[in-house]
Amino acid sequence: MCILTACSLLSWSGLASAQQKISFPSAEYANKFEMAKRVGKPIEIFGYLMLPPNPPAGKIPVVVIAHGSAGVQSKDTGFWAPYFNKLGFAAFVVDSFTPRGVESTVEDQNLVSNAADTADAFFALKFLAADPRFDADRIGIIGFSRGGIAANETAVKSFRDNVLRENKNLQFAFHIPAYPGCQNSRFRKNGSYDKTGAPMLFLMGSKDDYTPAKFCLDQIKGMQEEYPGVIDYRVYDGAHHSFDGNQGVHYLRLGTSTRNCPMTETDIAGWSRHLVGSSDKLSLADEKKMYKDCQSVGVTVGSFDNRYRDLASKDVEDFLRKIGQIK
Repeated sequence: MCILTACSLLSWSGLASAQQKISFPSAEYANKFEMAKRVGKPIEIFGYLMLPPNPPAGKIPVVVIAHGSAGVQSKDTGFWAPYFNKLGFAAFVVDSFTPRGVESTVEDQNLVSNAADTADAFFALKFLAADPRFDADRIGIIGFSRGGIAANETAVKSFRDNVLRENKNLQFAFHIPAYPGCQNSRFRKNGSYDKTGAPMLFLMGSKDDYTPAKFCLDQIKGMQEEYPGVIDYRVYDGAHHSFDGNQGVHYLRLGTSTRNCPMTETDIAGWSRHLVGSSDKLSLADEKKMYKDCQSVGVTVGSFDNRYRDLASKDVEDFLRKIGQIK
């Protein structure tokens, strides 16, 4: 059962959008193995829906916005949601933390499973697709940092098929992962990256010391070979993590990062993991020890101005025009 409550008015570029808090059913998965193989435990999540002031004729397209490690931020509801409203999309900012009693995972990413963000995004897709106001074939996703992982991994067919099950005919129309972590998001099945084939645009910063772009670039190269003309990316020169924030560059002394860890890859069929470039299987115990030993502390986030946000917003609009989502 959904609950709608008018919450506030947000503005951007002279536009005002009513924000509604909406609850929807999702599922809890302890890890990505469960997300690929098992049925999750029910949980109720909520998000913030903003409709375009002048919606297009017919059913409305939607963008799901998945937040990062600091939870839902003002840039999510105050910039990106109104930005997509201006382009004619409804925006649904999903809060994966507050319903789980967590404010932030910056200092401890284990407080909320990475599978949670991805599962919530899938169930948001299902929820929105069932609403007669919205165009089920034009629901996309953009995500930031942890949310960027969700924006990437919701394109994995095996995850979609298991999480959505009887609704596995649904898929996101496009995926925009912004500064995602890519070190352990390589999933293969029968030699394939197992993607839905929906268009993807990765947005990254060259000076990101939280989730370095190099790990995504290695993965993107392989995906481009398998899905020609579908996968695109931008690396903004000089940009730090969270480059779409404009409240200054900050050093988070206790922020944890796996930037010095090697890349891993998972075979979905047998659920075996190995280091990229090696065929030796990585046991769960070995993987836990590896990440404990290689984890770094101290990360840089933010931007002094809107330069990178402006570049990203232009690139997103160009991408959406290119794939026919806007005219």
